[in-house]
Amino acid sequence: MRLLPSTLLCLTCAWALAAGCGPGSIEGDPPDGGPADGLDDGGVDPDLDDSGPQPGQDRDGDGLDDAWEAAAGEPGLLDWRAADSDGDGLGDGDEDPDQDGLTNLEEQAAAELPWLLAGPAPHPLRRDLLVELDAMQGREPSSAALAGVEAAYAAAPVDNPDGSQGVAVHFLGDELALPAVEFDGSFAERQAYLRAHPPGLANPGGALPLDELVHVVFAARRLDIPDRGGEVLTSDDGDAEKTGVFVYVDVIEATFPACERPVPPELPAITAEEMVVGTLVHELGHCLQLGHDTDIGGGVNAFNVMAVPSSCLEAQMRAHGAGNADPLLGATEAAFAPRFSLDAAALMVLERKLSVEASALEDDDDGYEM
Repeated sequence: MRLLPSTLLCLTCAWALAAGCGPGSIEGDPPDGGPADGLDDGGVDPDLDDSGPQPGQDRDGDGLDDAWEAAAGEPGLLDWRAADSDGDGLGDGDEDPDQDGLTNLEEQAAAELPWLLAGPAPHPLRRDLLVELDAMQGREPSSAALAGVEAAYAAAPVDNPDGSQGVAVHFLGDELALPAVEFDGSFAERQAYLRAHPPGLANPGGALPLDELVHVVFAARRLDIPDRGGEVLTSDDGDAEKTGVFVYVDVIEATFPACERPVPPELPAITAEEMVVGTLVHELGHCLQLGHDTDIGGGVNAFNVMAVPSSCLEAQMRAHGAGNADPLLGATEAAFAPRFSLDAAALMVLERKLSVEASALEDDDDGYEM
């Protein structure tokens, strides 16, 4: 439902909160061969000894740790003995073989950040999404909720250069006890809030990819739309520091659990924590340039996390996969959690995610529909 040129709204009631935007909106206001290494493009330095890759060493001079390169497991893309492994004239440190918007040097530096959840570090040959997480006091998401978001993206049918599938989400906890604020709904207030709370980590030498973080704030509510559960805010003036995601926790907790069906086939209620997961998965999807699942492809797929349910049954289809066994459609009864459809996953653009790289959505400012 297109209301304004830069506004895409979800419907506002209990089942529309289960849309994930909940209800919400997208709103917008030296190459190899040079003197540093002396190698031919794509060449392996014959003078390296046979001791193998060693941690803490960079014997090909590409800025990457030899053991880190070897652990990637694809010498054709990352060879610890060559500064330009694929011979394309771009040094290995500046390559982005998994097309997630992070160079290999940034992927290596990101491994040192204090991520909230334990798990594999960012990987040069697997797509990674880095998220800066702020929260107003008493509204910090649980580890289980964050793990649910990670699981939804890990299950996305997206192929990676190393043969794996999925997108790895990494959460960086920043300001997690901010004073509670109820927004008046103006663009200026919310954009100023995002701008006032950038990543708080020191970044000596600029090695850490802080500019690549998607900014998420777990907030209280919007007073002008008191039943909105989440939204993506964009910036028409190109100021990406005013771009980010709001999840309105007070609204979600006041509305859920909801949509229980006590008659056969019985369906359990969608809980508040499940709603938090669905909301954040959906909104981060918008940050990857996804629009809503619409009838553009012949009909709305209610199992896709980017769908906007029009009933409690459709909310159950999106949240719990009610009636579905095909993971390519999205949520299934077996997964019992939000998932991306194959069509949605194919449209993700991690290289143009809403961060410092991009301040607005593409495709008429409402993302790529499916």
